[in-house]
Amino acid sequence: MAARWLANLLLALMLGLLALGIHHELTGARLPQTLAGIDAADLRLIEVERTGEPRIRLERTGDGWRMLEPLTLDADPGRLDQLLTIIQAPVLRSFPAPSAALDELGLDPIKLRLRLDGLTLAFGGLDPLGQRRYVMADGLVHLIDDRFHHLLIAPPIDYCSRALLPHAHPPLFATLNGVPLAAKSLKSLIGLTAERVEPMTGDWSGEPVQFKFADGNALRFLVSEDRRRWSRPDLKLRYVLTDGMLLELDPTAIDPTPPTPPPDLRPKTPAAPSLTLPSDTGALTGEALAPAPAAPDPFAPETDPDAPVPTDSAGAPPSVRLSPDDMGEGRAGFGDELYKDPPTGFGVDPFAPDPEAAAPETGDTPGGAWQVQPLLAPPARRP
Repeated sequence: MAARWLANLLLALMLGLLALGIHHELTGARLPQTLAGIDAADLRLIEVERTGEPRIRLERTGDGWRMLEPLTLDADPGRLDQLLTIIQAPVLRSFPAPSAALDELGLDPIKLRLRLDGLTLAFGGLDPLGQRRYVMADGLVHLIDDRFHHLLIAPPIDYCSRALLPHAHPPLFATLNGVPLAAKSLKSLIGLTAERVEPMTGDWSGEPVQFKFADGNALRFLVSEDRRRWSRPDLKLRYVLTDGMLLELDPTAIDPTPPTPPPDLRPKTPAAPSLTLPSDTGALTGEALAPAPAAPDPFAPETDPDAPVPTDSAGAPPSVRLSPDDMGEGRAGFGDELYKDPPTGFGVDPFAPDPEAAAPETGDTPGGAWQVQPLLAPPARRP
């Protein structure tokens, strides 16, 4: 009897395992195929290339995602999380790329690419019936829901982090108009997130704020009077805060960071301005050829009027030479330098009597008067 019960128990277990296997196979068959069979946590490099637009290149570091092109700063993790959901996008239909008219699908030429490490996804047009997006990868054309295209065509500024300062290496010291900030104010700025990030326009006004880091590097801003708009001139970005910040000063604070290297005051040869034609005219005008005036640097050190004149790379001070063509008519010149006048009194005997004084009745010269004789006449001007 016991053997019969044992046999029935084993048979029931086998039937249960078989039923679980069948259920798993049926469930797995109903799951749709995803666009990319990779894990987002394993990604290290993301590139978005658009025709006629700058490339967006992002890299995962030990401190998070960072943008490398076209700007160099921390990336917005929330925006990247939205973008990487494309990996799990369900594929509704697939067919081989060689059998498709790629030009009619918007895939020849390719105008939009997304690179995820070694995987390249090419995005085309929309299916006219279901309004789904064509995506080509590994020789196959897939149809997916059009839920990611707006992320791929977004400008690079949308991928910039809204954090005012880098989160990986916070600054150790800061100044406002050259006066140190209090430690409390500096701490309140670390980890601060802006409401939005926008392009910096031609308005370069604001008070200079400089943050210094442990490696000696500096990060500079121009802050508005209400302390809500923080502009980075190096990236031409403006961080707009929800509320203005109260910045307290501490003139007694000591800078613990390495000294910043002095600026190079040697004169530099300016680059030749590029010729840009206005879009509404076909002629070259003076305004079109004139270079744009450079914005003043609020962080530049004050110049000392008594400082020595900087020398060039050879160590010789700059010199000004007059051209012989500038010499007026009738000037005889002096020696080999024809454009110079002889010194006052050159060639005249200082011991000769005054020619306007009364002359003696008799003399060695005709007429009985003394005459001033030049000792050396200036040389004639060379042709």
